[in-house]
Amino acid sequence: MRSFDRDEAALLALDTALNAIDAPAFVIDLGGAVLHANTNAWAMLDHDGHAVVRALVRAIAGAPQDGAWELMPLRGIHKPHGFLAILRPRRREAPAAELVQTANRRWRLTARQAQVLELVARGFTNALIADSLGIGEGTVEFHLSAIFDKAGVESRAMLIARVHAL
Repeated sequence: MRSFDRDEAALLALDTALNAIDAPAFVIDLGGAVLHANTNAWAMLDHDGHAVVRALVRAIAGAPQDGAWELMPLRGIHKPHGFLAILRPRRREAPAAELVQTANRRWRLTARQAQVLELVARGFTNALIADSLGIGEGTVEFHLSAIFDKAGVESRAMLIARVHAL
């Protein structure tokens, strides 16, 4: 039986994890260069690599695009070093946005609370919310606590259910 060194084992684990994702999934650096990808993503690159890389760079920059790239920061010790980019089918976001706006008006949320609620409704973790808004996780927790009080709920799951019940 062949033994693996740590780097080979880590790469094998990364390949396994990426290929467990049905959609095209890339590990990219902050400039959009592809560092690793799953089988579906390699097929996209083989088909039209330049267009894929341009779309990834546009997604990192926050530009509107045809595809719905979901970017998750890959954090180093102090800052993000890249992203896990997954191509998701376009979701209809208008109804969710309308629900968040309704909650914002009904619960009289501050502007920052409304931003936090929007990201919670999109499934962001506290760490991702903090990164996205440029605030600390403790500040996110503070805003969530205030939102919970205004919505009359005790948990994130109850909050999402309350938003969808509006």
